[in-house]
Amino acid sequence: MVTQVMKTRTAETSRLLLARQDVRESLESYRAAGGYAHASWNLAPSELIARIEASGLLGRGGSFFPTARKWRAVAMRPGRHVVLVNGAESEPASQKDLSLMLMRPHLVIEGALLAAHATEADEIVIYLHDRRAKASIEGAKRELEAAGAQLPKLRTTVAPARYVAGEQSAAIQWINGRSALPTMKPPRAHERGIGGRSTLVQNVETLANVPLILREGAEWFRSLGSPDLPGTLLVTLNGVRRPGVYEVPSGITLEEVLMELGGGLTDGIQAVLPGGYFAGWLAPEEIWRGVRLDRESMRAAGAGLGSGAITVVPDNVCGLAQAVALLRFFANESARQCGPCTFGTVAMADVLERVERGRPAPHDLERLEHYANQMLPRRGACGHLDGATVAARTALDVFQHEISVHRRYGDCGRPARVVLPGLESDDDH
Repeated sequence: MVTQVMKTRTAETSRLLLARQDVRESLESYRAAGGYAHASWNLAPSELIARIEASGLLGRGGSFFPTARKWRAVAMRPGRHVVLVNGAESEPASQKDLSLMLMRPHLVIEGALLAAHATEADEIVIYLHDRRAKASIEGAKRELEAAGAQLPKLRTTVAPARYVAGEQSAAIQWINGRSALPTMKPPRAHERGIGGRSTLVQNVETLANVPLILREGAEWFRSLGSPDLPGTLLVTLNGVRRPGVYEVPSGITLEEVLMELGGGLTDGIQAVLPGGYFAGWLAPEEIWRGVRLDRESMRAAGAGLGSGAITVVPDNVCGLAQAVALLRFFANESARQCGPCTFGTVAMADVLERVERGRPAPHDLERLEHYANQMLPRRGACGHLDGATVAARTALDVFQHEISVHRRYGDCGRPARVVLPGLESDDDH
């Protein structure tokens, strides 16, 4: 459940993704703030793409791929096109896309409509997990139709409740009537996607930025963030005094986000996942050194921005138990399509769990390091296995002291209760 819609240290809130409000924005309110009214609707598709390119907008789904480049790849393909809005927020620790769909459905829809205009698509599919989000989006669509808007074909579809279902090829598979499982590439979505047509796949937060960029201008958008990541970021804070969804300028320090916006920590900090479950572990020392929420700073610290879900692990639970739970999550959520992922994720979880329980086999840690660094990366059809190897590799570094203690004494004396969102457990062992 979203506990807090927005806090921000940026400019005027009405010009941001999460305008300061605690109720769903109506069509009347959205139009009063300039929605659906700007001159961009009269631009040629190529000019619209050029303006998005000038803004420097990068995808907010975790890969940070240049948005305009993706749009142009679809626009250049022959035939009819489709826009797929990926709102299947499979990351258990993240609620940013849910916040947008619940509170600002018209911002999301207008972004999708503008993307369809730019790529000359005649169909929009909104793919999501949460039925509250579905009701909000469909309610906004009915408001537009009642107001006389002429819309392209626009429909929602509910994704199955599994982690890999949020991967873009899995989403396309599901919409095409097959199982929501990732596929090998090529073909990529812009080559052959929904119904065999060229398909633009964009994350909800990415598309929500589009109307604001076109309304306020590329320079305005670039002024909000860091040079390598223009604009604001939506982050979901977990494990702080004020958890919830926050909008922050990219480049802000992680310390500011946790201490000022999140209200500080209820207990000490043992480790943090700064970008969701795919982006790796970060040691607390990096926070006090001033690591920032931009790609370069995070890369230098050995982690990533990922989905923007920031989870703090307190120092009153076993940190190694959290690392084991995360690897077990990857193992349990594997699509079971690729041998390296099917067996590799389980093997990594098993090795670390033996260490956590104080019963490691000879050379277990060397084996885990080999799996995570050399044997398994880039061996799967999708990024699932890569996420697992990042989790293992960074755990070996960040929890180095805890590993040493467990190997020597059998445990660390802290409860093995798991506190990661979506993976929580009250069981100690």
